Amino acid sequence: MLCQASIDKRVHIVIQCIHMINNKILNARVSKKLYEKISVEAKKNRITVSNLIRNLVEDALEIHDDIHEAVDKKIRKYLSETEKQNILGYQEIVLVKNTVCDNCDQPLKASTTAYLVFLENKDTRVVFCANCQNKTSQFKKS
Repeated sequence: MLCQASIDKRVHIVIQCIHMINNKILNARVSKKLYEKISVEAKKNRITVSNLIRNLVEDALEIHDDIHEAVDKKIRKYLSETEKQNILGYQEIVLVKNTVCDNCDQPLKASTTAYLVFLENKDTRVVFCANCQNKTSQFKKS
């Protein structure tokens, strides 16, 4: 006759095996010094090395995405003098969502007027506030 502890252990092993089917295993080679740092940090946080690594990778990927998104936005926001010379025209729009001017970072609220900027040889979407539109319109006339 099987005791309850033996049955519980078997059930736990089956559940663990089913859980592992959905996960992938990732192996990485690290230096002894790095492994020791990771082990110390895991012990300090009272978690396994595997859980620490998983948490670090998830956090790093999230931060990586956030940083790239922020950098991409900053790069898109500021038009060079050459790009300002390449403005083909503007399309007046009424905003449905809050956004910011891609030239000066001024917050633009929903239901206000903004301008889509069309550039020669570019498919980039650029939104200008009225002030930036007026400044670049004067820039083009000069």
